[in-house]
Amino acid sequence: MTRRSPYAKSRPSMSRNSPAGSTAVITIAWYRQVWPWLLMLMPATAVVAGLTTFWLAYSTNDSLVVDDYYKEGRLINLELARDQRAAELGLHGALSRDASGHPELRLQSSANAAIAPTLTLRLIHATRAEKDQSIALSATAPGTWTSAAATLPTDGHWNIHLEDPQRQWRLVRSVKGFTQPVALGAQAK
Repeated sequence: MTRRSPYAKSRPSMSRNSPAGSTAVITIAWYRQVWPWLLMLMPATAVVAGLTTFWLAYSTNDSLVVDDYYKEGRLINLELARDQRAAELGLHGALSRDASGHPELRLQSSANAAIAPTLTLRLIHATRAEKDQSIALSATAPGTWTSAAATLPTDGHWNIHLEDPQRQWRLVRSVKGFTQPVALGAQAK
């Protein structure tokens, strides 16, 4: 007695020797059937997607996560004091690109305070830490600072931090690209 496979199909016999109406059993291997492959497709897709997710999590940087959030929170008060100092000095100006794309800063103090001959301009990308830039600006004329060593990006979401070398004051602004001049001004809080 032969065992019949669950995937076996019955087909009419085409032989001349078999009686009319008899059927022969033809067994087809499981891997030639469609249903086993369709049933294995979903678990195989889940395994591939899981391995891809693991590889992405392992190989990319978590630049939005701060390691020491408590220390960062305590520093907020110091940063607010620097913003207040910029408001007391009445600092205001504009950051733009010159003809070659280099940063050009025009800055004034309504309190007639002396501004340092070098300033630090930090461009912080909103989501990609590897794109952050720190640019040293040098005074080229009264009220004007430039840097020939860097260029301003034209697109992307950026946070601007302008500060003096002693880190006593700072100006902060958020922009989307530098296609137009960006107004900078201290705001008392």
